Amino acid sequence: MTNKKSLLVAAVTLIFLASCGLFGVRINVHNPRKPGKYPKFDKETILLGELTPIREAFDVVHYDIDIAFDIENKSINGWVETKSVAVNELDSIQLDLDQPMNLEEVRFGSRSGKELGYERVERAIFIKMPNTIAKGDTFSVFVKYSGKPIKAKKAPWDGGFVWREDKEDNPWVGVACEVEGASIWLPTKDHTSDEPNSVDLRFTIPNGNLEVISNGQFVGEEVNGNDKSFMWKVTKHINLYNITFYIGDFAKIEDEYIGINGKKMEMNHYVLHKNKEKATKHFKQLQRQIKAYEELYGEYPWYEDGFKLVESPFAGMEHQSAIAYGNSYKNDMNGTDDYIIVHEAGHEWFGNAVTAADLADVWLQEGFTTYGEALYLEKMYGYQAYNSHIGSYRFFIKNKYPVVGPMGRRYFDYKDGDVYVKGAWILHTLRNTIDNDTIFFDIIKTFYQENNVGVTNSQKFVEVVERLTGEDYDWFFNEYLYVNTVPTLEYELSKDGYFYYQWTGVKDDFNKMPVEIYLIGKTGKEVKLYPSNKIQRKKIGSDIEVSIPRSKVLFAQDENKKLDKLYQNQ
Repeated sequence: MTNKKSLLVAAVTLIFLASCGLFGVRINVHNPRKPGKYPKFDKETILLGELTPIREAFDVVHYDIDIAFDIENKSINGWVETKSVAVNELDSIQLDLDQPMNLEEVRFGSRSGKELGYERVERAIFIKMPNTIAKGDTFSVFVKYSGKPIKAKKAPWDGGFVWREDKEDNPWVGVACEVEGASIWLPTKDHTSDEPNSVDLRFTIPNGNLEVISNGQFVGEEVNGNDKSFMWKVTKHINLYNITFYIGDFAKIEDEYIGINGKKMEMNHYVLHKNKEKATKHFKQLQRQIKAYEELYGEYPWYEDGFKLVESPFAGMEHQSAIAYGNSYKNDMNGTDDYIIVHEAGHEWFGNAVTAADLADVWLQEGFTTYGEALYLEKMYGYQAYNSHIGSYRFFIKNKYPVVGPMGRRYFDYKDGDVYVKGAWILHTLRNTIDNDTIFFDIIKTFYQENNVGVTNSQKFVEVVERLTGEDYDWFFNEYLYVNTVPTLEYELSKDGYFYYQWTGVKDDFNKMPVEIYLIGKTGKEVKLYPSNKIQRKKIGSDIEVSIPRSKVLFAQDENKKLDKLYQNQ
């Protein structure tokens, strides 16, 4: 999902910074006086977020979704089959469905199978099986339901259903629900740790000029009297908030992509008819963008399901293989690329293929994708483009909350942009700390390839870093992921030519973090220091100025005029 702050950066700040260059711009990072406070989590949030034994007892392998839309009344009705395998012996399961939706029937095995008893508690549905399901057995539960899903207040950030009309008064309907969860409109096991292996989708609307676009490959359509049904199929794993649809009067743009390994992929896009000509030209940039990401991370993960952009009335959303696009066909990134396309396409690797098992680790999706924007620019336009882009994000780091949030609460507050911008800067800082691009890029690619088409967590990334560097990096990640502040570098240049420096707010082992300073004078040079949480000093001579670049390592700064006196008293 695109962050609103990122849009501001892309549209305004990047243009300015690219023109003036970051090396001359002083960008301060500040630690807040008080940390932010997490909300009090209600019962529904806990039931939705916790991976309890009743939820761990089964693994969903397939969803069959069959939904009809009443566009005039803004309601839906249909059936969803959840096909699962029992991980442990079980006699009941928990599915999830938002309370505004009416639960009409729950049946076992088929739509006409045995009716099952259930209890609804907030969004959770506790369903009693007709008998004990043995470990390893496969079973299906069918849910019939109807109702009016919640409307999005401001998609995609405040999510829900979007009911709009285009300029020709044709209906446009869609959904975005990364924060809210798929259970606002689908009865599912709504936990990010459980992705189905495949999904069949059937959407029925009134027969006419409208069509329904969805994830994966188009299977066909059927007309039944006044209704028309559109069938789509997803052949690989998909996280639930990425399951989507778009109802509208679309023009189709057909294209083909040939990957770095010679594989061919359909790349069809769906836009409003009036925009077909400019969209056909504008979307050509996808060819270089996807190729760049393949070279950075590995093959595009959904060749079987294709790739499509679908025009939407909101900025963008990374719906797997069917990305929502609403950036008005602007190349607002480096003057050469469309920010929304670069960002949301990057999510196909991080967010869609590599998914956080708990939204507490959502930086693995948003931070990696935000950093991927900079890597893309570096690959296409050089290191200065990378440095300008990553540097601009430094403006927006707030340090109000830890980057890794509370576990088991399905918590993701898009207003806290640090999972995007600080997440990207953690990777940038890691790159400069390792100081070996061969190893760093091997880490990024290895983490992707070992965790793609599945779920993961922050610790697995740390394990890859430590395995490929052969060094302990707990000191690094403990500081940047699990506390809200960043290290503060206190320093002073005394009149007698000594440079005094120390870290504050860190543990002893943070002395492994290097800081580069530039000595400006007759023989300007770069010096690498390793501050600790005790004051150190270095003789640099008189008539020398010190510049402390902020372009490589994430830390706050404080020029302390008393460090020399404190040093003398140690």
